[in-house]
Amino acid sequence: MLLSPAGSMDALAAAISAGADEVYLGGARFNARANAKNFTRDQLIEAGKKCREAGVRLLITLNTLVADRELPDVLEEVGFLESDVRPDAYIIQDLGLASRIRKTFPDAVLHASTQLRQHASAAAGILQSLGFSRVVLAREMPIGEIRSYVRNSPIDTEVFVHGAFCVCESGGCLMSSVIGRRSGNRGECAQPCRLPYRGANPFPLSMKDNCLASRLEELTEAGVKAFKIEGRMKSADYVFRVTSVYRKLLDEKRMPTEKELDELERAFSRSGFTDGYFTGRTSPDMFGVRREEDKRLSRELRKTARGETGPRGRENSDARTEAASPMILPERTAHVIMSPKEQLGYVARPEGRPMKDLSLFSDANRIDVPLRFLPETDISGMEDRISILLPRVTFDSGFPELERRISEAKKAGIRRATVPNLSYLPLLDGFVIHGDYPLNVYSRETRDLLEKFSFSSLFLSPESDLLSFGMSSSAMEALGYGRIPLMQTENCIIRNIAGKCLHPEERNGKDANAPGMSRCACELIDRTGASFPVLRADGHRNLIYNSLPTYRLDRRKELKKAGIGLCTLLFTTETEREIRTVLDCFRTSEAHPPFPITRR
Repeated sequence: MLLSPAGSMDALAAAISAGADEVYLGGARFNARANAKNFTRDQLIEAGKKCREAGVRLLITLNTLVADRELPDVLEEVGFLESDVRPDAYIIQDLGLASRIRKTFPDAVLHASTQLRQHASAAAGILQSLGFSRVVLAREMPIGEIRSYVRNSPIDTEVFVHGAFCVCESGGCLMSSVIGRRSGNRGECAQPCRLPYRGANPFPLSMKDNCLASRLEELTEAGVKAFKIEGRMKSADYVFRVTSVYRKLLDEKRMPTEKELDELERAFSRSGFTDGYFTGRTSPDMFGVRREEDKRLSRELRKTARGETGPRGRENSDARTEAASPMILPERTAHVIMSPKEQLGYVARPEGRPMKDLSLFSDANRIDVPLRFLPETDISGMEDRISILLPRVTFDSGFPELERRISEAKKAGIRRATVPNLSYLPLLDGFVIHGDYPLNVYSRETRDLLEKFSFSSLFLSPESDLLSFGMSSSAMEALGYGRIPLMQTENCIIRNIAGKCLHPEERNGKDANAPGMSRCACELIDRTGASFPVLRADGHRNLIYNSLPTYRLDRRKELKKAGIGLCTLLFTTETEREIRTVLDCFRTSEAHPPFPITRR
């Protein structure tokens, strides 16, 4: 199944003409390409008619986070789409929105957006229970992990085979939102990853485009259902040329010719292409920018006439070919839940480097200790307050080791876990679980849905309106102090900036995050001189944090009145003295610490 983008009526016609089996597009609101031309209601009706006549499936993107105040408008939009456009499926990021759509429109077919951060197959069954029938896998997955996910998934899978890459893990980027007030999770990304920064590579976050034209046979053999081309911001000419090449390769079951690869590169590229994620060989070679030479080749290609091919897919079909999956929600399990009254105060979160002595946090309600730091941490007498902070990303191949480490934590007397991804839930029987901010709790709808999974507390999205949630049967948690994690990368950004890798295996066992080393592994410095710490995450991944710590401790009364009983104090590059200062600010309700902060 070949799935092509359409950001305009011309692009839709180009996709159909070039042989797409499916086309995905968005209306004027609530989609992840707010800056594309997108489609008016009259155009959506026409698009539905054209797709039915051509036998091409139509998928509608509703793949952004949705605020509670916007929900009536979204449901009204879906009502219009269901009655007048009749799309084959909706691509959804927001779990709360998915729940409401299935309750209101039980025949609607849902596909899980790549923004839902799907890296491990343990979450596939959960997505199925929520009513999803297809999942768009994270773009950073290598072929071995794709095979594993498909093999273990009860729902269909979709993979991006061509187009732009985000350097951040799929669905986890807060950089544009925090530093530019334009949320990537809301379809308004300002693309800070394409900007220059100081360092060995002046564009350390700008990745080449993905091209898996030579890998289609492997994906087909793996059982992938749909092959997706990125590009709703691209021209109709781009859509036609790229779709045409992939259509021929799939139909003829062959590798691309040099001429076809050249045409793909001329259509659009950034210093060429990469398949580094697919092969699992992440390296500086995956990075590139849109050069003047790339632009010249694209201009020359557009001057050539493009041929026409006949439309592919269903013929004059007026019926949906994909049935909606039933939604089966879990029941809240009382014996593993702590009440909101038991969860007041602060959560200490020292995630920048190991802290052997946790006595600084003797009055914390909870202490989130990254699982990888646990062997270096003295937890004696504090086991009841320790919560293992699980990695933001773990592929299927990493689950046996992760399960072993969780088991060791359990033997040590730890019974709490802070969870950034639903895929971990099957591993945590008997644990009290706390939902982490990457779950993107942006609205009451999402909060209420996740509560059914027996989360004791939920860390509200740093992008959300914290005062809009109201009371909850789970404790609510918000960032009180700390540098917001802007993005986690599968690639080593430290190597791009510093010109060498600081991973311990490549530094003769010296860990850049260990005591005695520099307080941060590296700094990403932008054109204004703002400095963003870059720290190692689990594996060879990196985490980029905001240049200044967010501070909300002087708003504690306001937050508590809104139902938020927990304030997270997130420590990354702070000295012990600075940590003590922040703790004193919390305990005495001081206005702010005596060092630079931000309200974002």
